[in-house]
Amino acid sequence: MKYFVPNEVFSIRKLKVGTCSVLLAISILGSQGILSDEVVTSSSPMATKESSNAITNDLDNSPTVNQNRSAEMIASNSTTNGLDNSLSVNSISSNGTIRSNSQLDNRTVESTVTSTNENKSYKEDVISDRIIKKEFEDTALSVKDYGAVGDGIHDDRQAIQDAIDAAAQGLGGGNVYFPEGTYLVKEIVFLKSHTHLELNEKATILNGINIKNHPSIVFMTGLFTDDGAQVEWGPTEDISYSGGTIDMNGALNEEGTKAKNLPLINSSGAFAIGNSNNVTIKNVTFKDSYQGHAIQIAGSKNVLVDNSRFLGQALPKTMKDGQIISKESIQIEPLTRKGFPYALNDDGKKSENVTIQNSYFGKSDKSGELVTAIGTHYQTLSTQNPSNIKILNNHFDNMMYAGVRFTGFTDVLIKGNRFDKKVKGESVHYRESGAALVNAYSYKNTKDLLDLNKQVVIAENIFNIADPKTKAIRVAKDSAEYLGKVSDITVTKNVINNNSKETEQPNIELLRVSDNLVVSENSIFGGKEGIVIEDSKGKITVLNNQFYNLSGKYISFIKSNANGKEPVIRDSDGNFNIVTENGLYKIVTNNLSDKNEKEKNKEEKQSNSNNVIDSNQKNREFNSSKDNRQMNDKIDNKQDNKTEEVNYKIVGDGRETENHINKSKEIVDVKQKLPKTGSNKIMELFLTVTGIGLLLTLKGLKYYGKDK
Repeated sequence: MKYFVPNEVFSIRKLKVGTCSVLLAISILGSQGILSDEVVTSSSPMATKESSNAITNDLDNSPTVNQNRSAEMIASNSTTNGLDNSLSVNSISSNGTIRSNSQLDNRTVESTVTSTNENKSYKEDVISDRIIKKEFEDTALSVKDYGAVGDGIHDDRQAIQDAIDAAAQGLGGGNVYFPEGTYLVKEIVFLKSHTHLELNEKATILNGINIKNHPSIVFMTGLFTDDGAQVEWGPTEDISYSGGTIDMNGALNEEGTKAKNLPLINSSGAFAIGNSNNVTIKNVTFKDSYQGHAIQIAGSKNVLVDNSRFLGQALPKTMKDGQIISKESIQIEPLTRKGFPYALNDDGKKSENVTIQNSYFGKSDKSGELVTAIGTHYQTLSTQNPSNIKILNNHFDNMMYAGVRFTGFTDVLIKGNRFDKKVKGESVHYRESGAALVNAYSYKNTKDLLDLNKQVVIAENIFNIADPKTKAIRVAKDSAEYLGKVSDITVTKNVINNNSKETEQPNIELLRVSDNLVVSENSIFGGKEGIVIEDSKGKITVLNNQFYNLSGKYISFIKSNANGKEPVIRDSDGNFNIVTENGLYKIVTNNLSDKNEKEKNKEEKQSNSNNVIDSNQKNREFNSSKDNRQMNDKIDNKQDNKTEEVNYKIVGDGRETENHINKSKEIVDVKQKLPKTGSNKIMELFLTVTGIGLLLTLKGLKYYGKDK
């Protein structure tokens, strides 16, 4: 018989109540860390996202990003609507695919840091420039102190010359200042060594030189002979000219036959620089030359033209095509009488170390587009090749014949420029025979053996073409009968957007190159033929060029033999590489496979279904931070463990490319828990399990007591 013992029951109840309290506390403590971890884990993507949004917003509002977007918008709208499909060089990788988000994010962060540093540097530069400018104005010789009026009516030439002569003697630190005003000059102003001219931004030099058989050029180095018929280009050095406007006053009369205000002249210009060293021209606006060169550089070295604008060139309607094409706005040439008829110098001394950068070339409100922005049209056996010529980061807006045209140059770099070419209906000056925006040609010679263009690099330029008669790039010896060689030519990483209808010209033409020709990593969108290489020999390398939506051959590779022109490679699709050595042609890599054909058909079908999409807008959206966040959201919403293939397309006229990105939840799950320290988590788990176990044990004891 079992006896009921009150104290025993009471002690068990006390034990249960006390133990339950302790175990409940242990359980709560154990689970608290887990719950807190879940809270942190579930909220961290939102926090990360908000942080990303904040950074992106800062980037969206940064000056550098806004400037880049503005530049892209200008590039896309610069010619016709067809040019809206233009791509930036930086939007395409070397293999033609779109950069991944991780690359874009890294570039964005780097851009932010760079932008901040650049903005700080820019502000410092502005402050420094203002201080220097103020000091210059305070210490320089003012042309008005020497009698200049600046009203555009009185001839201020002598006052300007007197101020320059005084500065050449060391007065004013060699500095001459032009306050606001319009300074008419009716005779040439001669520049002297160690002088520096600066114009107020509202100051204008007006060309009034209207003398028959006399150069109508505002500034010139050297001095004329006593009879005033020729100039002796003695050596000059250390000359600079900055700011303001030079109006060459060449706008045509109503009949379109002569310069309205200078009817006796053959041409008008701003500078003739001969036999000079260390010459800088910057921040100047050049307006309305009549036929001739705004700047002529002959036999000079270390010449810089920077951040200037060249607006308008007046061409009489009586001019023939052969006369027109030799009218470069900036001419770079050896020192010869034929190059500059008024010079006594004829030693053929070369021009070297000449840089033209950060400048704009286009039409004015009075005169049409320039014929050719930069180049030369003369070379003989007795001259030395101009060398180390750099043409960087300029904008050539609808040149009539060429942006850059040259012969007999050595060591040339044409990089980072933008070339736009409009249709005839949108042009004041138009050449029916066509244009080549970069034209490295050969002079018509059959007697003198001379070096033609060599060591030429044409890289990272953007071409927007709407005109069907225009080539982007042409490097050639124009006839097999001409003497001399063209060699060591590199054409690389250029982007050509050819939206011309019924195009007639290849995008890139390379004719009679003698040796070492490299054509690589160019991206060509639209047009007829992509690259034409003809009658060339020696080593030729064609690598990693991308072609999209061409109406003709991607690459035409033609050589001459006894039977005439024999096509070596005519039909080609996609991206392939060619290396030749001494006429032995070999395809190194050819991607023409059934797989590629299927992919091409698939892309064409996709393009047809999506051709209503504005490709340029898609490009901007893909590169924007907004889409980067949308892509992250898309990844966030993937809950399954299957690998997903995401295709990103740019679709439109003249381009179609894919970037395949494989992502799996195991690799790219942004919702995975934050890492935990091992010892703390194990202890929390142990306490939780122990607490639950003890609760179950006490529950059992309770029922066991009832059974008793």
